[in-house]
Amino acid sequence: MNVKKIHFVGVGGVGMGTFAVALANSGYEITGTDLKLYEPMKSVLAKNKVRVIEGYLPSTTEEVSPELVVIGNVTRRDNPEVKAWIEKGIKFISFPEAVRTFLIQDKKSIVCAGTHGKTTTTSWVSFLLKSLGKDPSYLIGGVPRDLDSGCALTASDLFVVEGDEYDSAFFDKGAKFLHYAPHFLILSSIEFDHADIYKDLDHVKSSFEKLVALLPGDGLCIARFDDPVVMQVASGALCPVQTFGLGAGAMWRIGKVNESEKGIEFEVLYRNRSIGTFKTPMFGDHNLVNLLSGMIVAVNLGLPMDKVRNVVEKFHGAKRRQEILLENPILLVDDFAHHPTEVLATLTAIRRRYANRKIWALFEPRSATARRSVHQEDYVKAFDSADVVCICAPFRSSELSEEQRFSSELLAKQLESQGKTAQHFNSASEILNETLAKIQENDVVVVMSNGEFDKIQEKIVAHFRG
Repeated sequence: MNVKKIHFVGVGGVGMGTFAVALANSGYEITGTDLKLYEPMKSVLAKNKVRVIEGYLPSTTEEVSPELVVIGNVTRRDNPEVKAWIEKGIKFISFPEAVRTFLIQDKKSIVCAGTHGKTTTTSWVSFLLKSLGKDPSYLIGGVPRDLDSGCALTASDLFVVEGDEYDSAFFDKGAKFLHYAPHFLILSSIEFDHADIYKDLDHVKSSFEKLVALLPGDGLCIARFDDPVVMQVASGALCPVQTFGLGAGAMWRIGKVNESEKGIEFEVLYRNRSIGTFKTPMFGDHNLVNLLSGMIVAVNLGLPMDKVRNVVEKFHGAKRRQEILLENPILLVDDFAHHPTEVLATLTAIRRRYANRKIWALFEPRSATARRSVHQEDYVKAFDSADVVCICAPFRSSELSEEQRFSSELLAKQLESQGKTAQHFNSASEILNETLAKIQENDVVVVMSNGEFDKIQEKIVAHFRG
């Protein structure tokens, strides 16, 4: 598309913001709006000369003069600025359509998709290929800890992207990843999520089936063997399928595992033959299979496993994914977990590494699915590895009826009936006060939310660092 001036509506999101910065650094004239900007994206945009206007105002159409408007999926049809752009007749497209237009083009697209693990896997594949000299373009829906930014445009013929199943825009209700023209596709998991746009698991599956159908005959589907829904969906691929996981039937699988507080040493098997051991500072089986899926991409691009081995232990994941914020006098871990499967995986991993320490789980039901009752019973098992569970009231609970709404009080009662110390709270500040009053040296505190959680993590750090 032959344009130079591009305006982003909803530029404050991590994905939109990093994409806008990448285009600005490539010579495009970029402007953007958002209701309110938060750090770190506020400073990142300013540093990279992206002019930002706070608020969605019709007057913005008189202040900036783009040739193209990119509209984020959180923006609705009745947004006053969007209505003004439409009335003015400026061409507009969705965020994923812009990604395809400006980032993918004729590149070979490596799409990392699944209900869980997308951000970590996309960060890993991008870091791995960059470390091995492939220098891919990439777009990550989070903040990678080992790369300079979450988006890069390069001259490479490879593009790595986080394949999100959420809808694209108010004018395009298809999943974002349907725009990404996959050549390689990683399918890490498929479960019911995004209850605000999907009716049930079959509805979710239908989006992934459409994604798999896009793979060309010379492409590759890398499918999680241990997930039966993934295997069902992957069976529709017309290209080769390579499976990975923990189970004995997987083509690629994790073998022997040894773990200490410093990290994990693990074996990789290919068709039941050991191809060596690897070391990672990361937590949990779920991250071992995330790493494995990226190794499969590298091998199928002709990169030797011996070179891959040297990169594995240098990768630390993404921010807010089991990120250690404080190590003394307590261990504080910040995690994005909000779906019960993610909560279970995170707490299981932390229990395995810190077997003899008391684990506090501070949980905010914030996502569109978490604050609904659809997974109410699933959360009971999810907290098995925690000793103390503090559950906040659902975020913006008044928007949902009592029947629809997740009950923090009920979960606390169910956990208490199983012998756990569990309590529900009306606010993050109440949880903070309870935690700081009772926590002891050497305890582990795991903060889990897909949002700010009233910055409870920062407040705990500030308390202990003075």
